[in-house]
Amino acid sequence: MGRKNRDLSYLKPFCFYCDKTFKNEVYLHQHQKAKHFTCQRCFKKFSSCDSLKNHVESAHHEVLTKIPNATGDRSDIKNKIFGMQGVPRVEIEKRIRKGAEEYWTKILSAQYQQRRKENKQRMKQNREITKKENQQGAKIDNEKEDIDQHEYNPEAKPISFDLDYEQLQKQ
Repeated sequence: MGRKNRDLSYLKPFCFYCDKTFKNEVYLHQHQKAKHFTCQRCFKKFSSCDSLKNHVESAHHEVLTKIPNATGDRSDIKNKIFGMQGVPRVEIEKRIRKGAEEYWTKILSAQYQQRRKENKQRMKQNREITKKENQQGAKIDNEKEDIDQHEYNPEAKPISFDLDYEQLQKQ
């Protein structure tokens, strides 16, 4: 048997703003540049949040208050994030803990299902064995009843067999 492919995506680089997972940090940088650090008015791309903020203030005379395309509470402009740098350690640990918990839940669930299946098979075998034993017990009881029907007389003569050993050896 070979090794199972394990889902270790919770250990890979991820976008803090939208929780998307990436193969490596290069792809993460490209994603952040294209989705989160792009000016919404002129579609110019920037490598960091600060660059985008400075561009919006100087070119469009507006104040950038949140990161574009970010989920709920993660759209704060105060977070200085570039790739995985600047991501709060608490968020990384939370993601690792959650991923590991899901992984082990899946593994333990599979083991539980396997044990349950084995127990069902064992119970079925035990029922079959018990059924056979009961059938054999019934046969023995029937034989005992047959024997009990014939009266036993301790004073009766034992049955004797008269054998001629010489004749048996000749045959």
